[in-house]
Amino acid sequence: MEIRIKLMGLLREKKPPRGCLEIIAGSSVQDILNLLEIPPEHVHLVMVNGQHTPDRGQLLHENDELMIMPPVGGG
Repeated sequence: MEIRIKLMGLLREKKPPRGCLEIIAGSSVQDILNLLEIPPEHVHLVMVNGQHTPDRGQLLHENDELMIMPPVGGG
């Protein structure tokens, strides 16, 4: 099944081609973070289909959009 991936900030370099990722059924948000090699400390906010989800175990479904935002720094 296919999901759409939006990576923000410095995470953009890990964006898959076409912004889509082919995954197996039953994959969770954490599975995708592992697959894209994004460490937990590089994740500030995760949204699935525009809804904030603090649950990294949330299962993803066909055509879901997963958006991952890193922590924002500034001075």
